[in-house]
Formats: sequence, structure tokens, C-alpha cells
Amino acid sequence: MNMITITVDNKEVQVPEGKNLIEALKAVGIETPHLCYHPDLPVSGNCRQCLVEVDGPRGMALTIGCYTPVRASMKVATPASSPKVAEARKAVLEFLLVNHPLDCPICDKAGECLLQENYMIAGASNSRLNPDVGKQYHGNPEHSSTDGKGQHRGGKRIDLGPRIALDEERCIQCSRCVRFMRSVAGDEQLQLAARGGHTYITTFPGEKLDHPYDRCVTDICPVGALTDKAFRFRKRVWALSRIPTVSMDDSLGANIWADHADGVVYRVMPRCNPEVNRSWLSNAAKDVAQKIHENRLLGGNVSEAAKIIKETKGKKAIVLGGSCTMEDIAAFKKLAESFGSTAELFGGSLLPIQKADGIARSGDPVANRAGLEKAGINTNLSELLKRADEFELIITVAADLWDESPKEASGLDKIPKHIALSPFNGSTTKKTIFSIGIRHWLENSGTMINCKNMEQKLQETPTNEAAQTESARSIAEKLRDED
Repeated sequence: MNMITITVDNKEVQVPEGKNLIEALKAVGIETPHLCYHPDLPVSGNCRQCLVEVDGPRGMALTIGCYTPVRASMKVATPASSPKVAEARKAVLEFLLVNHPLDCPICDKAGECLLQENYMIAGASNSRLNPDVGKQYHGNPEHSSTDGKGQHRGGKRIDLGPRIALDEERCIQCSRCVRFMRSVAGDEQLQLAARGGHTYITTFPGEKLDHPYDRCVTDICPVGALTDKAFRFRKRVWALSRIPTVSMDDSLGANIWADHADGVVYRVMPRCNPEVNRSWLSNAAKDVAQKIHENRLLGGNVSEAAKIIKETKGKKAIVLGGSCTMEDIAAFKKLAESFGSTAELFGGSLLPIQKADGIARSGDPVANRAGLEKAGINTNLSELLKRADEFELIITVAADLWDESPKEASGLDKIPKHIALSPFNGSTTKKTIFSIGIRHWLENSGTMINCKNMEQKLQETPTNEAAQTESARSIAEKLRDED
């Protein structure tokens, strides 16, 4: 990346060429407050919060940092050297807050709200609003009401669709959600209606916000206007701890944060990685936060499983699911070697490979397919289905084949014995003679190789279920010791 020299607050600094001022200043450690700007969305420049002074034909003048590209020898002033910039940002913030409701105590966004953060940085002043006038709440006229104090109120808890609720009073019309649906999701389901102080976010008449990525609009909403129904009012964000890890529901391996507290995963959030999923995460990946605590399989005696394996003199098939890490794969390869020539390793899924969506999913449900193939394991389960009558025992590891495709998996019913190592007590475990509960991939540490051949690291999220189970590799090691 080419670097150029600019002057910031009377000091020369090196910044990346081709960046806008928000990103260029960030590169030298200067954070610029903003609301409408998002690095992975087209620039709109409508919140005016990122004001700086830049040299021009008439000297230093105010301009917005998001829409201003850097150029060599540019002179820039921030609040550190310009009282004018500090006062301008404060004035803009006052306009943004003048009609914003005092919902912080009950708002889900409290604690991670950009408006709160900007107020502490650029505002922090007493209100000059005349109490006799009150706040002028806006929104869709169809949702307006009058409260017990006789004040006009905008729409609260508007149902935009199956997953998203809107609080019209809190919306600051930054248009992030509109730009996401238009430019990233490719399905313009949201739009700004009306004009001026009456502008509000809405869906098209008679339509609902319903898209495989619609929950991303809550991630990028800078205030508490758009909320995810699955997380709404469940936990305060400052009570959550974050674990950086990787989503193992797809071979792209979207980078995620697992937000947890008291042994419960409350939400899964996108973790920005420009080379993988940028700032986006599918609804399917987010659903893991709820599903990880449902219908879990806990317990299982390793010694009993080892006894069944020892008694099996015929061939054994070990099937590794796509969420198995490189460490899991290595452990089961050693287990298979301990069985000698009677064991064969397979890997994969019975789910079909879909087309990549170009956002945060490759369409391949076998997350660590590249890792399985690197280990020399066949990821085409059709061969196992054809040769099912050769085997006396099948061991499935995080491979819920009968849940994925009952019709196809029925071809494996001819194998007399089945031991399942699974996080869930589903259709697959019901087909077994013995099953052992293992940790979900979100509760595991390890390594995966995504479809771009990038090695990525998983980190363990502590949950109540993880405390009662072991990792698949640990079970494999115990089975090998028992052999």
C-alpha cells in the first residue's frame, strides 16, 4: 500500500493513499466520531458528525471526513487543534439529540450506542430544549400516538418482519440499513419515506423485511432503532463477555464473536475480517446462539463405547462431520490407525452444496472440507453409502446424517452397530446402540481451513453444556487408550 504525507494538527504523518479521512486518521490513531459512515457500505455523508477542517482555495474550511479522500500535502485539523471543529461537532450532535427519546435505561443498544459514545466525546452539554415545547417525535403517521402527558409520540416496537422490530422514535435516519439492503443484500426492502424532520424508515407498502441477512441491519444500526427479536431485552451488553472464534456452519468460516454470560451464549455477532466475511453474518450463523442450548446430548460412558468397539471384529467406518477441527481429525486418524486395517475414515455431510451468496456463505456445509481433504480423507459420502454392507460398525463424529437427509442416511441402516459422538440428541443418536455427548464447535478450540485455503483459529466459549461434556478429540484419545 502506498503511503502519502499529510499534516494533521500541525504534525506531518504518513497515511495510506486512497483512503477517506476517517480511515486515514484512524490509521494514525485518531478516532473520528461518525454515525452514518460504515467502512463496508457506500458513503452517504448525511449525519455530518465527522466534521474536520481541511485546507482549500479559501483556507481551512469545515468538511466531512467520510466523503473527503486524502491527498498528498493535505492539511487537516481535528478538535485537538481546532476549536471550530469541536464546536461544529457539538452543534451537530445537539441537533441529532434534540428530538431523540430518553430511552437509554430501556434501550437494548445502551452500552454500545454510537450516539452515546459521540455524546461523551463531542457533546456532554446541558440541554437547551425548552421543556414547554418538548421533543417532537417523528415516524410513520400511521403509528403515531399521544402519551399520558399529552405529548405526541412516534411508533414503538413496529414489527418490520419475522426477526426485526423498529422503534421509530430512536431512528436518526442514518440510512445504514437502507444501504445494506440495497448494496450488500441486493434486495431493497427498506427505504426512507417522507422528507425533512418527518423522514422515517419503512418497508414498501404491504411488504415485510424478510431476508437471509436481515439481522445484519441490527448490527449496523448505530442507535437502538432496529432490534433483533431473538436478543431483545435478554441481556445488557455490558454484562456480556466476548470470544473471538469462527463459524463452522459453512466452509467460508465467517469470523464471529460469541457473546456469553453465566454459561449461556446470548448472541453471535460478525467479527470483521475483510478477507472473509467483512462485517456481515447470515441469519443461519446467528441462530447458533439459540440452537446451541437446545436438545443437547450430555453424558455417555467411554469405556462402554470402547467395549462395543473391541467386540466388533468386522470393518469399522468413522465419519467425521464438517465441524471437526484439524486437531479432531488428527486424533481420529490415530484412533483409526490403532484399529489397523479394519477401520476407514470418511468425512462430509449429506446436505447439498449450494451456490455461494457472495456475502458471508460459500454454500458448502462441510466447514472444514479443506482440512479433511488435506488429511487425505474422502469427503464424498456416496462411496460409504455404496459400500455400507461391508461394515459392521459406524462411528459418527459431529455428523448428524439422519438429521441432514433421513432418506439418504437410511442406506446406512444396514450397518449393524452405530456409535454416535454428537452435541445434540437428534435423529442420528436415536439410530445408535450407544451415544456420547460432545462439545459443540462453538465450545471448541482448534484450527480449520476454509474454502479460501486460509487457516483460521477457533476459541472455546464456556457454556453450561461445555462444562458437562468433552471435545471429540478428547473422546478419541480415551477410546485409543481403552483399546
